Amino acid sequence: MTVLADIKVSVETCVKGQRLAELAMDSTLDMFRKGEEQLKALLEIANDGGCITVAVDDKTVVGYAAFHHPSEVESWGEDRTGKLIELGAVEVSEHYRGQKIAERLLIETFNTGIFDSTIVFATMYFWHYDLKRTGLTDFAYKRLLEKLYRKAGMVPFATSDPEIKSSAANMLMARVGPNTGAEVKAEFDRLRLRKVLELY
Repeated sequence: MTVLADIKVSVETCVKGQRLAELAMDSTLDMFRKGEEQLKALLEIANDGGCITVAVDDKTVVGYAAFHHPSEVESWGEDRTGKLIELGAVEVSEHYRGQKIAERLLIETFNTGIFDSTIVFATMYFWHYDLKRTGLTDFAYKRLLEKLYRKAGMVPFATSDPEIKSSAANMLMARVGPNTGAEVKAEFDRLRLRKVLELY
């Protein structure tokens, strides 16, 4: 893997779909979909009210973080407040790693204040980890993500979610915004502990 050093990468927070359409995707941003297909998916999120923060070198996206309302097919999609936001894919080109770009994507997004009255959560599943290119084990990658997310103000939360509990290499992390209301916190607890609460 070749890492490009001394590159000036700009971070653009919550870009509009029109801006995304002007950009190309780095070819190594293919963890979830091939580059242009992933760009199309990000465009759909941006145009549907989500927040896409990108790291840009010239006119090429070399990293991104996607924030969106949870899918209706997931238990998180049953959120009754509209204030639970999922941090979906976070990806940085293999040529630009080691420059704290992922950290910048998260911190600069949160610094806008746009999510200060929400809870942003991330469901971390080992089958989404980039083990092949990093050479890390699933537990080492989990620790890497936890360290990254903690720098952005996210912390681990216990959950009864069966998919997360299916492996010790999985984890739920979240950032509770400073202005988040009690009803939003209660809804987050209801959904993350759903299976436990149903026993009572």
